[in-house]
Amino acid sequence: MLQKNFHDKDGWNNSLCQFTDKNIFQTFEWGELKKHEGWEVLQIAVTDNETLKCILIAQVLIKRILGIRIAWCPGGPLIQCDNVQNGINALDKFQEAIYEENIFNLRCKPYMRNSPNNHKLFSNIPKSKNLYTSSKSNIIKIVSGDDFLKQVKKKHRYYIKQSEKSGLIWKVCQGSDTAKVFKIVYDEMKKNKNLNLPIIDIDDFSKILGYDNNENPRLFTYAGFVNNIPVSVCLISILDDKAFYHYAASTERGRELSASYGMIYNLIKELKCLSIDELDFGGISSDGSSAGVDFFKLGFNGDELSKLGEFDISKSKVYSYFFNKLLQFKKNT
Repeated sequence: MLQKNFHDKDGWNNSLCQFTDKNIFQTFEWGELKKHEGWEVLQIAVTDNETLKCILIAQVLIKRILGIRIAWCPGGPLIQCDNVQNGINALDKFQEAIYEENIFNLRCKPYMRNSPNNHKLFSNIPKSKNLYTSSKSNIIKIVSGDDFLKQVKKKHRYYIKQSEKSGLIWKVCQGSDTAKVFKIVYDEMKKNKNLNLPIIDIDDFSKILGYDNNENPRLFTYAGFVNNIPVSVCLISILDDKAFYHYAASTERGRELSASYGMIYNLIKELKCLSIDELDFGGISSDGSSAGVDFFKLGFNGDELSKLGEFDISKSKVYSYFFNKLLQFKKNT
């Protein structure tokens, strides 16, 4: 049984949190954020008729460009079932719903492990030829500060200890400070490195996500301060028992103090206090194209999560071909 267009935030999120592969990009709140950015949101769930369990969930973002409806499903669709054929049937239902919406091409990026069973589920959907994002992520299990120090690589342990000697003050910045503190550091880094990277509306997302039942913010900036001036920051969101690392930035002073290394060490301790089980540390490159970022993330010795990759759902191979050409053009400009 397929259901579309949900209006109940708690109902959608409760269903999502039944999935092992739940992620922030499939939450009702992420959809609300994207609505503010001009996307149309389509939520789809497929339920097993016998068990009445939700076995497929997907939040699809749709935008009309030059009169053509294109779509993106970050972190989805997600499938969870005991019977592979049931999962395949649910995915067929999902495809039919996409065709009914007259979508030119839907790019899917399921937040699901690259495993033989999961491959079987998606066996009827062609893999994308031009990948837009990395299919690899680094997952850090949340442990005590001492245990974390033992697991990181020797060089990272050295940088952490150097940072700890610098007298940095670490804070969770929430509410209106979430965006304000992050922007101070990010704007300086952007200017020094001549960057022009798009980021979400942090203030908007902070208001949409709000607080959990214990009055802890579900989106916050974690920052290191020197003389009340932030020098290193990262943006963290929380979904149930998972944390997601969105962006990070450091000033020149922060880099001198190895503050980014101390930031991750102290963040892990903070997440431990919040009873978080794991941190999705974000993407690592599949081709070594981000050597500096990869070195930084991999040095903390998390577990590599290799996801299924990207898939295209389109009525026509011609549509898919042109969509991939458009993506390739956008990446090269």
